[in-house]
Amino acid sequence: MAVRPFVEDDLPQVADLWWKVFRHAKSAAPPSVHTYFRELYVNSPWIDSTTPSLVYEDKSQRIVGFLGGIRRKMSLCGQPIRISCGGNFVVHPDARTTMAGLHLLKTYMAGDQELSLTDSANDVSRNLLERLGFRTIMAFSMSWARALRPAHYAVHAASSMTGPVLSTTLSFAAKPFCSIVDGMAARLTSSPFRLTPSPLHAAELDVETLLQCLAESRTGYSLWPEYDVPTLTWLLTFMEKMHPQLNLRKVLLRDDQERIRGWYVYYVKPGGVAQAAQIGGERKFTKEVLDHLFYDAWKHGAIAIHGVARSDLIPAYWEKKCFFTCRSGWMLAHSRSPELVELLDRGDASFSRLDGEWCLGFEE
Repeated sequence: MAVRPFVEDDLPQVADLWWKVFRHAKSAAPPSVHTYFRELYVNSPWIDSTTPSLVYEDKSQRIVGFLGGIRRKMSLCGQPIRISCGGNFVVHPDARTTMAGLHLLKTYMAGDQELSLTDSANDVSRNLLERLGFRTIMAFSMSWARALRPAHYAVHAASSMTGPVLSTTLSFAAKPFCSIVDGMAARLTSSPFRLTPSPLHAAELDVETLLQCLAESRTGYSLWPEYDVPTLTWLLTFMEKMHPQLNLRKVLLRDDQERIRGWYVYYVKPGGVAQAAQIGGERKFTKEVLDHLFYDAWKHGAIAIHGVARSDLIPAYWEKKCFFTCRSGWMLAHSRSPELVELLDRGDASFSRLDGEWCLGFEE
């Protein structure tokens, strides 16, 4: 039994392992899952042999564990820094007594990266990583939520705590009532859920303009992500391809004088909860950017929208009727240089959901 680097020939076993463990399936993984692992761990521009993805083999050389590794490009005060994002960590239930997961994590942490991080850990993986020396980064673990259709959102929340049959029944039975309540909430002047259009003007956000916005928004931070046209194009294309049932909206916002005041990138689906990947712009225009985003998501049929809050912007989100939670995924970080973790812990980084592993997920 041993840990070794992932190679392309491992892809069928890894895809099947992930599919069976995370989707509780008995059949082999469908082609879409194979495509996902190939695009992310074979064809990605962030593959680096010095920080490979890892597999764990049992005595019969069957793969029973996997830990994906992606090398993200970032800069620390203008100097390149080696950062690895771990994801898709999976161990076959039969192999958990062999400490396969622990061996995978220790091998991963022994790599040459200066900073290891994840931005979508659940409670179980958070506890495990903390025992190995990772630190929970609260500055990037605070999530916000904004109800857009409050009645539908409440039913959605209740349905998520029930079984599929009861969930479907509840949603169907409540739909007429929800439509009436949400219609009133959208129209009444006194309603806290009433949305108003932003004075900013929207246009399609292209890659070149987003690169310009990112370069300008990193001012004042010590750590920031580095992109170029090929890598940012690949990322946005990958996000669209791996979530075909969602609409990835990329919006640039200008004022009446055509000056850029903000932007946002988010997933939306009619009747679902939208997910913000990145919101940016001048701080003094934050509330106008949020107004535009919420109104846009509402127009596209979302019942609510979630995202990760920058700690310094929480007052603006609060004023715009958002509430906060730490249940959407934890950021954890580990480094042999404590100052790097301290830097993240105090929020001294230009970081969004575009810059970690959250945006590299898969949903069929």
